[in-house]
Amino acid sequence: MRWLRIVGCAALLTTLLWSGADVAAQQKPKDLQWTHAFDLSCRPYGKTEFDKETPKFGVEAFRDNNNGLGLYISQAGSIALGGGFQNLKLPFTSKGPDWLTGLDLPARLAGVKEFSKDTKVHSMEVFRDPNANNWLYVTEAGNIAAAPAKGGTGSTNKPPKWIHSVDLLVRKGGNADWKNAVKFGIEVYRDANAGNLIYICQTGHIAIIPEAAESKGDGKAPEWLHGLDLACRKYNEASFTKETRKYGVEIFRDENNGNLIFLAESGSLAVTAGDPQIKAPTPAPVKEPQWTHGLNVKCRTVGEKEFSEKTRTFGMEVFRDENIAATIYVNEVGNIAVVR
Repeated sequence: MRWLRIVGCAALLTTLLWSGADVAAQQKPKDLQWTHAFDLSCRPYGKTEFDKETPKFGVEAFRDNNNGLGLYISQAGSIALGGGFQNLKLPFTSKGPDWLTGLDLPARLAGVKEFSKDTKVHSMEVFRDPNANNWLYVTEAGNIAAAPAKGGTGSTNKPPKWIHSVDLLVRKGGNADWKNAVKFGIEVYRDANAGNLIYICQTGHIAIIPEAAESKGDGKAPEWLHGLDLACRKYNEASFTKETRKYGVEIFRDENNGNLIFLAESGSLAVTAGDPQIKAPTPAPVKEPQWTHGLNVKCRTVGEKEFSEKTRTFGMEVFRDENIAATIYVNEVGNIAVVR
């Protein structure tokens, strides 16, 4: 099998990015529009009750008026995309999050065959954002994931069911070969409370997707599609240069259910629905990612009432992968979020 990555020299990268920038200059990208915010609590593993010591994470919600998508970001820099933002009439009086249940998910390191007492267990809480009607999951590390809640309110106290696992390789940005690729273990669980599949990486990063049909967990190996290099400027970095950080991202198809798994070299991941027409690997020539716009995104910490100059700002870029009709967000700390 031939493994391809979209890479190039600094000159090619600059040409690619600034060809997108020239288009953007003709029509200036629209600013993010803040919509609402939450403080989301997550009990550490082993804690059964919420109390004053329970960790909390600030989460901001924005509407990206360039495409109508909702963007969630936590104070830890984790990002997620959601629908239901296009029809929000601003300003509005937002409703607080509806807590649904808590989950504890073990995640093995790549290559580890069995769960054991030494397996890291990641705790998380499940909330519903009633303003945009999305499920929001937050872990004890502040990692978040989102998926449409549709019309349901969910159920409680159903334990997660392990479905299957995969070990996936991802190359670092700028590397065309697999010699120094990093391997990550990823577990897949069913959350019957909200009707979602949860993909959790050994790093603790998570992604969720509504379970369209019951995954059988037959243990089929994933199929690799292609890899991308996505450049992301820091919030105070005005222009793309040869020094701009590039993050490697690999795209795989989960052959157990058809979902597409996007895995970044940071261990951040995203999952979208697949398509039977998508071939693996992606037939050559693989199309280069198209940069659409950049964003500076602020997120307040818990207790920080107002945005200020001291509020943490994350640089973020948005790309289109026309090979699979996906929109990919990547921020300066290497976290990704994807929609198709």
